[in-house]
Amino acid sequence: MAVAVALFLIFTVVGVVLLWPSGGTRETPEDLRGLVGGASKLVNATIERAGRGPCPDLTGAGATPATCDQIDVVLDDPAESDSRLHLDTLVDPTGPLLKAGDKVRLAPTTDIAGQATYYVADFQRSTPIGWIAFLTAAVVVAVARWRGLAALAGLALSYLVIVKFTLPSLLDGHSPVAVALTTGTALVVVLLYLAHGVSARTTAALLGTLASMALAGAFGALAINFARITGLGSDEDVMLKGFAGQLSLPGLVLASVIIGSLGLINDMTITQAAAVWEVSDAAPQASLRHLYRSGMRVGRDHIASSVYTLVLAYAGAALPTLLLFTLADRSSTDLASTDLVGAEIVRTAAGTIGLVASVPLTTAIAALAASRRHPPGSPSPSTDIDTDSAPAGHADADTQPLIYRSS
Repeated sequence: MAVAVALFLIFTVVGVVLLWPSGGTRETPEDLRGLVGGASKLVNATIERAGRGPCPDLTGAGATPATCDQIDVVLDDPAESDSRLHLDTLVDPTGPLLKAGDKVRLAPTTDIAGQATYYVADFQRSTPIGWIAFLTAAVVVAVARWRGLAALAGLALSYLVIVKFTLPSLLDGHSPVAVALTTGTALVVVLLYLAHGVSARTTAALLGTLASMALAGAFGALAINFARITGLGSDEDVMLKGFAGQLSLPGLVLASVIIGSLGLINDMTITQAAAVWEVSDAAPQASLRHLYRSGMRVGRDHIASSVYTLVLAYAGAALPTLLLFTLADRSSTDLASTDLVGAEIVRTAAGTIGLVASVPLTTAIAALAASRRHPPGSPSPSTDIDTDSAPAGHADADTQPLIYRSS
C-alpha cells in the first residue's frame, strides 16, 4: 500500500507543478461584475428610515411618477464626506422589503439626471455568517474533540486549495479533468491523514477513495459523451462561456462530478475500513474471506442509505429550477432530457457508481491489510470463528453472527 500511495503522491506533485496557475493579474469586465450583482466598490450603511412613495421627477418632464423605495441611510464609514444620504430607487417587485435598522451594502450608480448616487445592492452578512460558522465549529469540536478540530483544519485547507489552485487553474485554460483529479487527490491524501491519522486503516480508505474517484470520473466521461451533455443548460453556464471561452464546459461538468463525489465516497471508505478493522480486532485470526464478508454486510446497509442521500442532495440544490419547470408544465420525461437536468442526472449517476464501487474496493483492500496484522501461528482466543470452518448451512449466510472475544 505504501508503494501505491507514493505513486499517487508523485503524480499529484507533478500535476500541481504542471497545472499551477500563472498568477497574472486577471482583468474583470465591468459587464460581468454587474451581471453577478457586484460592483467595483461597495459601501456599508444602515437604514435609518424606510418607506415608499412617488419617485421624484428628476427630468422635469412632468411624467406620471412611479413608486420608489424612499430610504435614509447612514454610512458606516465615518471618512465619507456625506455620512447621511437619501435614496430614491424604483421598487423591485422581486426584491426584499427594506426597513429601518437593516444593515445593507450600497453600490455606486448614477440617476437619470446623471447625478452620482447609490442603490441597495445587498444586505451585510459578514457578522451573522461569522456567528453561524463559529457555532458550527464549536459543535463539531465539542462532539468530535481533536478529530473535529482536525476536520475543521481540513475544511479550511480545502477552501484554500480550491480558491488558490483549482479555480485559477481552470481559468488559465487547463484541462478541467486534470485539475479536478489533481485537486481531489491532493485533498483526499492530506485530509484523510489529517483527520484520521497516519495508519494502515487510513491508507486502505485512501486507496479505496482514489480508486472510486477514478471510476466515477471514467463513468462520468462516458455518460457525458453518450448523453451529449454540453454544459450550457443554465444562464450562468452561457455567461461563463461568454466571458471565459477557453473553458470546456463538458469538461467542467466532469470536473464537478469528480470533486462533488469525493465527500460521500470518503465517508463510505472510512466507514468500511473502520468496520473491517473492528472485526479484525474482535477476531484476530479471522480469514481474509471472513473479514471481507463481514465488512460487506455493513457496506450494503450503508449503500442503501447513501444512494438516495446523493440524489436528495442534488435535488435540493436544484429545487428552484425544478419548481420553474413544474410551473411551465414540463413532463418528467421532457424535463430529464434537458441539458440542465441531464447534467444533474449524470452527476448523480457517476457519483452513485463511485459510491457503490467504493464499498467492495475499500473492503477488499482493508481486509487484505487487516488479515496481515496477525501472523498465522499467533495464539487466538477460543471465541474466534472463521467462516471457512463454520458449520454446514451457515458458511455462506450473510446473517452469520460475529462472536467477540471476551475482555
